Amino acid sequence: MPEARVIWRGKQLNQRTVAMIQAAERLAKFQFTIIQGSYNKGGVAASAGTHDGGGAVDVDCDDLNPAQRKAVVLALRQVGFAAWLRTPAQAGWPYHVHGIAQGDKDLSRGGANQVAEYRRCRNGLANRGKDDGPPGYYGMTWELFLHYHPNPAPGVQQPPVPNTTISMGAMEYARTHDSMNGVWGADRAQVLAWAAHPKIAAISKAETRPPAGVPWHLHFQQMTKKIQVKFKLPATGVFNAATAAIMKRYGYTIIA
Repeated sequence: MPEARVIWRGKQLNQRTVAMIQAAERLAKFQFTIIQGSYNKGGVAASAGTHDGGGAVDVDCDDLNPAQRKAVVLALRQVGFAAWLRTPAQAGWPYHVHGIAQGDKDLSRGGANQVAEYRRCRNGLANRGKDDGPPGYYGMTWELFLHYHPNPAPGVQQPPVPNTTISMGAMEYARTHDSMNGVWGADRAQVLAWAAHPKIAAISKAETRPPAGVPWHLHFQQMTKKIQVKFKLPATGVFNAATAAIMKRYGYTIIA
């Protein structure tokens, strides 16, 4: 039977792969950032079909230091992945660790070929170079790891899911009222935090709160105008559908 598929941290994987990643995180002592999962046929051309089936994962290492990158590779190998650090020097891609779960029932042809190359102590690339990772785990599988570690500890705790839902009713209320509690108050704070993010830079971080003596509703109107100017919308100061559509482009969910 095929592996049971799940959506985990926004990526499609299977339950076996997720369990392996969680065990690897415990060994590395930090949570990984997954940038590509499995069952992603045609998703990334540079992956050469290895992510078309199950058991495949890419871990972002661009912001990690060399010791942390090595720790990711080692931990993934220890739980049964064929895993390698991929570097910009190899193909112009960002630093990441590419892993293929040995023994996965849903491996793509490319993934199975990489496992075979791993067991031959090669790097899994088209040049068939020598393996450049920590040796000693070429025959490891998840089932063998569990044999020696039958009661794994709970996984690394995930950070809370950020609020990405914005209520249009809350935005209209914020335009005319100062006191906002609960979810609606959180929505107003979320809009201002988003606008002050360096990638958006519609307002400064200091402008997420009004200056002394300025009512919240007037401040929110002024910040909404700045957001609208940033994205070349009419500067009405009203958080309208056009303004909401900008946030929706950045992954936010807009509700009534």
